[in-house]
Amino acid sequence: MNNPNEKATMVIRSIQEIGPVKSSSNEADLKSSSGEEGKVKSVEEPYCLLSFKRKSIIIAIATVTGCLGPISGNIYVPILPQLQDVFQVSRTTMNGTISVFMAVFAFAPLIWASWADYRGRKLLYLLPLLFFIIANILLAAVPANIGALYVLRIVQAFGASSAISVGAGIVADIIEPKNRAKAISIFMWGPQLGPVFGPLLSMISIASWRWIFGFLAILGFVVYLCILFLLPETLRYLVGNCACYSNHMFVKPRLGQEKLVKGYPRPPKPSVNNYFRLIKYKPVLLCSFNSGMLFASFYGVMVTFAHVLQDNYSFSDINISFSYVCPGCALIIGSTIGGWLSDKLRARMQAKYVTYVPEYRFSIQIVGLLISMTGLIGYAWTVDKQAPVWSVFIFTFLTGFGMTWVFVATTTYLTECVPAQPSANVAIGNLMRNIAAAICTAIIDVLIKKMGFGWCMTGLGLLNLIGIGFVIILLKFGPRWRREYFEEK
Repeated sequence: MNNPNEKATMVIRSIQEIGPVKSSSNEADLKSSSGEEGKVKSVEEPYCLLSFKRKSIIIAIATVTGCLGPISGNIYVPILPQLQDVFQVSRTTMNGTISVFMAVFAFAPLIWASWADYRGRKLLYLLPLLFFIIANILLAAVPANIGALYVLRIVQAFGASSAISVGAGIVADIIEPKNRAKAISIFMWGPQLGPVFGPLLSMISIASWRWIFGFLAILGFVVYLCILFLLPETLRYLVGNCACYSNHMFVKPRLGQEKLVKGYPRPPKPSVNNYFRLIKYKPVLLCSFNSGMLFASFYGVMVTFAHVLQDNYSFSDINISFSYVCPGCALIIGSTIGGWLSDKLRARMQAKYVTYVPEYRFSIQIVGLLISMTGLIGYAWTVDKQAPVWSVFIFTFLTGFGMTWVFVATTTYLTECVPAQPSANVAIGNLMRNIAAAICTAIIDVLIKKMGFGWCMTGLGLLNLIGIGFVIILLKFGPRWRREYFEEK
């Protein structure tokens, strides 16, 4: 790093990661700092040299992989009453198997994500997935024992935990910031549709509840092969803009990747202090806490949805499973529209101001939070008053639509605010979301008994008012906090 030309190149590429600059005077400054006009050409280099087809394959793999954990966490939600009889435990104890899964799924990505930013994405996909596959094979084979179920659910969650944060890092590696929200919105189909596809796939249990875990083992193995043979290493510190790859579809199956390029800043080495520093970084903390509260309220709907349809509307298990198509469609539509609008807003703000400010993406979140709040409060009282079932579906749809609208902007921002550590930032966001979901799952039945269904769900909906306050704070103070964070480095 003593070479001034190499230092200038790293500065230029860091600017590329955050977003292009409108003012031409900045290019002149970069020219003089490098001592060579030719070095400025790196500003105009393509962000990623992979073809559109290759990028599409990579994002598809990341999306499907990101679906594994949420599917596993929710696949037996509709048949919880049946499993209570099989394992001979109470409803609270069986709900605990979901809570413990979500708790591990919250913390484990902190182990994987920082290493994925430091040593490469592919290894941090393949190693955890082995735990996931083994856990599901054992769950499909061992005798019905609640202790074994808890232990293997922990291993299952540990194995699936790297997918979301590492996948977001892969998207950030290959998609430039101006188009990133659209790509993130597609990637988020996987994590967000997991809570929906999981209950739908529970229909496999018609033959036997063990087929649930057999199916997950087979799916995990297929995904493992796709990662091994179709996914190249994308970490920019190691491979830059992927100019070192040809556009052949298949790659050599290897776990590690040696550094092939120079001039890209090295991410900090994984450590507790690094995570502590990121958590203290107010923009990451506030937007992660905001999405955590929102995800907890959505999970309150998802956990109670099956029981509501069964107890209040006499739905069969199959009808309940199909009913989860409603929030699933909401998640797809909300994610897609939210991603498109977020990038549209980015382009407009960049044209208006000298430089792009990542915090501008938060301005559309207020709409999403209001929609989600409307859905939650409507769901609360239509269920409480036993209104026609179509009204329950409408408000469930609005809850999911508003949540995913917010999540796209949040996840995109987390990949932009510290460009060298997108996976670590997304892991912190995932931590907040899943802790909140685990707590909500564990206490929702108790709260409903004490407060009543209507007031309990209304309280979850009103949490979005706090989220709106966080958005206003981030819009006002976020740019200054981000500038101070990089000045401290």
